[in-house]
Amino acid sequence: MDLIIQDLINSFESDSRNSKDRYHQFISYVYLTFEKKIKYIKSPSLKDKYKQIQKNILQHIVANKKEIVKNIK
Repeated sequence: MDLIIQDLINSFESDSRNSKDRYHQFISYVYLTFEKKIKYIKSPSLKDKYKQIQKNILQHIVANKKEIVKNIK
């Protein structure tokens, strides 16, 4: 999971200098990134798999807020 989060952090670009705003933008970015993937998948089992991954990653991001804020640019 850390590899996925690191890839998301590397692809994320924020327009804010405020770390709190960047954190909230990052959460939105992660959510929308997975929603786009889920939208184009036809298989119900794969959709459920990506929804579960999305949920787990968002929980991890919220649980490790300080570490994520340090890593977001």
